[in-house]
Amino acid sequence: MSEATSDTATDEPTSAMHDNAELRAEVSSWVSRNWDPEFSVGEWWKRLRDARWAVPAWPEEWFGRNLSRGEAVVVAEEISKAGAIGPPGGLGLLLAGPTIIAKGSDVQKQRYIPTIVDGSEAWCQLFSEPEAGSDLAGMRTSAMRDGDEWIINGQKVWTSAGHIADLGMLMARTDPTVPKHRGISYFAIEMDQPGIEVRPLKEMTGRALFNEVFI
Repeated sequence: MSEATSDTATDEPTSAMHDNAELRAEVSSWVSRNWDPEFSVGEWWKRLRDARWAVPAWPEEWFGRNLSRGEAVVVAEEISKAGAIGPPGGLGLLLAGPTIIAKGSDVQKQRYIPTIVDGSEAWCQLFSEPEAGSDLAGMRTSAMRDGDEWIINGQKVWTSAGHIADLGMLMARTDPTVPKHRGISYFAIEMDQPGIEVRPLKEMTGRALFNEVFI
C-alpha cells in the first residue's frame, strides 16, 4: 500500500508539470507571434480577449478556456515573462463579469462581458452607504419599477474609482416588506447619466481614490 501511494504521489506532479509545460509553450508561442510594444493598451487587450487569454479560467462561450485557477496563473506568468502587458484588472473582471455570467440574461452577457474582458469599460461597486457601511441589511437606497424603467434614490460612499468608472454594480432595495437581508436587487447602472452625482473624497495626501455617489 505504501509503495502504491508513493507511486501515485510521484505520478501526479509529473503529469501536472507536463501539462503546464505544454500550456506554457502554447502561451509563450502565441505571445511571441502577437505581442508588439507599439500596440496601444486597448488594441492589445482586445487581442488577448479574442484569443481567450485574458480570462482563461472563464467559460469558453464568454472568452475563456475553462482552465483551472492554477493554469490561469501559468498563463499570466508566461505573458509577464514575455514582457507583454497583462490583461485588464479591476472590479469588472473580479466581480461584475463573474456575477453576470452566473446570473445575467443572454442580452446582459452580450452587452457587458466583451467590454469587461477587453477593459474598454471600467466598473465600480455601489454597495456601502453612510449609515450602513457594508452591512446591506441597513441599506436605504431604493429602486422602484416604473414601466420598463427603475427609479432609484439613495447615496453610496467609499466608492473606489467612481469618478472614472463607466458602469456601477448597484445594490438597491426593491422590496421593503421582506426581512432586511432580502428584497435587494443588483443593477448594472451607467455612471454618466443624469441624476448621478459623484463627489470625490479627498484624503490627507491630496488624492481622491474614494467617492460619494448621489443617485
